[in-house]
Amino acid sequence: MPKRSETPLEERRYGHFFLLLAGLLALSTFWAIWDMLRERAPWQRYQMEINSLEYANTEAELTAEQEKFERRYAAKLETLQQQLTEAESKLIGEDYQSITAEVQQVDLKIEKAMQVYRFAKSEYDALWYEYKHAEHTGHTDEMESLRPKIDNLQTEITALKQAWDDAEAEKDAIEEREAGFRQEITQLQEQIAKLNKPMDELETKLGNISDRKIKIEQFVMAGFVKGNFQSYLDQVDRCTSCHVNEDKGGFDEYNIPFKTHPNREVLIKNHPINQFGCSPCHEGQGEAIMLPHAHGFVSHWPKPLLNETMVEAGCNKCHSSELKVEAAPNLTRSKRMMYDLACYACHEVAGYEKMRKIGPELNSITKKTTNEFIYRWVKDTKSFRQHTRMPNPQFTDQEALAVTAYLNFINKESDYSVPRAPYGGSVTRGENYVESLGCKGCHVVTDKDREVRVTDVTYDMAPELTKIGSKVNRDWLYAWIRNPKQYNPNTSMPKLRLTDNEALDIVAYLTTQKEGNPPAANLAGADLDSEELIDEGKTVIRNFGCHGCHEIKGMEKEGKVSVALDEFGGKTHDELFFGDAIANESVPDDSWEAWTIGKMKNSRLYATEAVVQRMPNFEFSDEDALSMTMLLRSWDGRKIGKNFVKKIGTRGESLEKGRRLVRQYNCVGCHIIEDEGGYIRPTVIEAFKAKGKTEDAALSASPPDLIGEGRKVQPDWLFDFLKNPTTNIRPWLDIRMPNFDFNDEEVNTLIAYFQALEDINRPFSEININLTRAEKRAAEKLYSADYLSCFSCHQVGNKKPEGPPEGWAPDFMLAPDRLNPDWVSDWIADPQAMQPGTKMPAFYPDIAEALPDILEGDADKQVEALRDYLMNIRKFANNL
Repeated sequence: MPKRSETPLEERRYGHFFLLLAGLLALSTFWAIWDMLRERAPWQRYQMEINSLEYANTEAELTAEQEKFERRYAAKLETLQQQLTEAESKLIGEDYQSITAEVQQVDLKIEKAMQVYRFAKSEYDALWYEYKHAEHTGHTDEMESLRPKIDNLQTEITALKQAWDDAEAEKDAIEEREAGFRQEITQLQEQIAKLNKPMDELETKLGNISDRKIKIEQFVMAGFVKGNFQSYLDQVDRCTSCHVNEDKGGFDEYNIPFKTHPNREVLIKNHPINQFGCSPCHEGQGEAIMLPHAHGFVSHWPKPLLNETMVEAGCNKCHSSELKVEAAPNLTRSKRMMYDLACYACHEVAGYEKMRKIGPELNSITKKTTNEFIYRWVKDTKSFRQHTRMPNPQFTDQEALAVTAYLNFINKESDYSVPRAPYGGSVTRGENYVESLGCKGCHVVTDKDREVRVTDVTYDMAPELTKIGSKVNRDWLYAWIRNPKQYNPNTSMPKLRLTDNEALDIVAYLTTQKEGNPPAANLAGADLDSEELIDEGKTVIRNFGCHGCHEIKGMEKEGKVSVALDEFGGKTHDELFFGDAIANESVPDDSWEAWTIGKMKNSRLYATEAVVQRMPNFEFSDEDALSMTMLLRSWDGRKIGKNFVKKIGTRGESLEKGRRLVRQYNCVGCHIIEDEGGYIRPTVIEAFKAKGKTEDAALSASPPDLIGEGRKVQPDWLFDFLKNPTTNIRPWLDIRMPNFDFNDEEVNTLIAYFQALEDINRPFSEININLTRAEKRAAEKLYSADYLSCFSCHQVGNKKPEGPPEGWAPDFMLAPDRLNPDWVSDWIADPQAMQPGTKMPAFYPDIAEALPDILEGDADKQVEALRDYLMNIRKFANNL
C-alpha cells in the first residue's frame, strides 16, 4: 500500500474528515439553536407557553360554551334553521321571480329614459352655447331664431326627466316589495348569529392565537431621562417580550410572567405601556431579554428591579410634586411622614426649600417649663413621650447640660411674661370639656385614647397630654389654652374660644395629668450661667441643627446642617459608610437598602470612635423605616423628561397647597377629607358608650364629614366661617370648630382645595333663587308634617325639633347663605349617593309617584320646589 504522501492529491480520500466536520457543524448548529431558545431567548419559550396555555383555556371555554349551547339553544337553532330554509325557498317561487323580472324590466326602462334624457340635454346644451355666443357677438337675428328651439327643448327635457324619475320611483316600489321577501331572512340570520356569537368569538380567538407571531416586543420612551451631557436620552423596554399579559385583562389568576398587572384599570390605563414602558417605574435593564440581566441583578448595573416593598419609589420620579399619589398608598404615607417630621429642616429636599419650622420657638421656653425638664427632654425625648414627632437628639450629659444653659441664657432676654392665672377650676368639669370640646381630635389625653385612636401614622401630630402636668406650669397652660398665638404666633394650635371658667376647668384637669415616678434630672451644682457652658451649648445647637425646627435666638442665619437628599437614592453601597455594623451583624448585608433601613431605625448605627454622627434618632418602627427608605430610594438625582412628569396644572396646584395646609393644621384629626381622617370619632364613641348612648348618637355628635364640601357650600360663606367659625349650624353640639386665625391666603387656599376636589372653580358671587307661587304652595305641602316632615329633624332658627339633640339636623335658616343650590337639588334627590350612611332619608323618586297631586307627580319639579323654598326660607320663617 503506497504512502499517503505518494498518492496524488486528486486521488486522496477525505471522507472521514468531512464526516467529522459535518458532525461538528450539526452539533454546533443544534447547540446554537438550543442555546438561543433555552438560554438566550426565554421570551420565546414564555410566549409559546402562554400561547399554548391560552389556546388550551380558550378551547376549554369553547367546549363549555358548545355544551351549554347544546343544552339550551340547540332546539331553538334547529327551528330557526328550518324557518330560514323555508324563507329562502320563497326566493325561487313565482312571486319573487316575478318581482325579479319586474326589476330587470324597470332597469331597462330607467336606462332608456336616462339615455333619451342625456341626448336631449346634450342637444339643449349645444343650442344654449350657440345662443350665448350670438348674444355676446351681437347677432340678434340668430338669437331670435334659436330661442323657440331652446324653449321647446327645455319643455322636452323637463318631460324626459320626469319620466326618468317616475321609472326610479317605480323601481323603489318594486325593491320595497322585494325587501319584504328578504326581511324575514335577515331577521332569522341575525337571530342565528346572536346564538352563535359566543362560540364564533371563541373560534376567532383561537385563530388569532394560532396566528400570533413569536417576536420581541419593544417600546421606546423618547427623551425619558437627562444624561451626563445635559441632553435627554431615550429608554428602551423589552419587558413585555416575557411579561406578555401585563396590559391585558383576564389573567389575574395566572402566575408571573403571565399575570395581568396589578391594579391594571388604574395604573396601566393612566400609564399605557407603549408610552411609559415598564422600567421607568420598576427599574431593571429594559433593553435586556435574558435573566438576570433584564432585572438588573448583575454587577455594575445601577438600577436593579425594585422589589415589592420598594416598587412605589418608581412613582415618585414623575409625581414628585404631589403629596398624595393615587394608587401609591405607601409612597403617599412616606411623603406625609417626611412633611410631618420636617426632614427638610436639616436636609435639602427639592420642593421643600421654603417650608415652615414645625417646632415651637424656644426663646421663652423657661416661662413654660423648668430647666430640669429641658435637660431631661433634650437628653431623651422618647422617655417622656414615646410617640412624639421630635426625634431623640441623643445628647451626652454634657451636651444636654450645655444646651440647657444656652436656652436658659436666651430666655433671660425674652420679653414674654406669663400672666398669673386666676384661682379655681373644677377637675371634673375640665375632664368633661377635654372629652367633649374636640381636644382629642389632635391630642392623646388618656391611655384609652391611645388604644382606640388609630391614625394614618405611628406618631402624634400634636403633643400627648397624659403627663402634661409634669411639664408645664399652671400659669403658662392657662394663657396657652386661652390664646396659643400669644406665646407662639406660628403655632398650629387653634383657639378653642373658651370662656375664662372653661379654661380654668381644663387647666385644673390637665395639671392632674402627671408622670408617675419621674426620673430625676438633678442640675444641682451645675452653673447654667457659665459663659463657657453657654458657648458650648450654642455650638451644640448649631452643630446638631436644632434651629432647623425651632426659632432660637442667635441661630437666625444658620443653614441646614446635613447632606442634600435629592440624589441619595442614586448612591451605591460603596459610597456608604457601614462602620462596624457589618462586622457585628447589625445589618444583614452591605446593600443600599440594608444601610438605609438600619439608619432609619437607629441613626447612630454606623458611628465609630473615629466617625461622629449627629443625626437625631427617630427610632422608626420596621414599617416606618421601610416607608422612609422607599422615599429615599425615589430621590436618585435623575431628571425626567417633561413629557413623563405629571403636569398637575392649576387644579393640581390647588390640591397640593390645600393638602399641605390640611396636614399642617391636622384637619383630618376631626373631619373626614378625601375618604381619610375623622380620628376623633373612636374617642367620642367611647365617651358616649360610657354614658349609655349608642354609636349612632356618637357619630351624630362628631365633627361632620367634609367630603364634597367644595360643591356643597358657597365660597363666601366658607370664607367667613373659616375666618370666624360659629356654632350656629349645629348649636346643640358640644364639639366646637376652633379658630385657627387663618390669614386670607390660607382661607383662599382651603376654598380652592375643596373646590378642586370636586373639579369645579366656583367664584365668589351672590346667589338669588326665585320661587314661583306654584312652587311655594307645593313646597309648603312637601315640607309639612303630613308629607316629608322636614321640620321634625331640622332646626329653623330658634325653633328646635322634637326628640334628643343627636337626632337633629342643621339649621335651615343658614341654608340660603351657606349651601349651593345645585348641591341642594342633588342632596334631596339622592343623599345616600353623596354621603353614604347619612341619616337623611331618600324620598325620591318614589315619593313623587305617591304624590300625583303635587306638581303633577314630577320628581324633578318637586325637588326644584323644595330647593327653591329652602333658598328663600327666611321669608316664611315666622309662619313655620
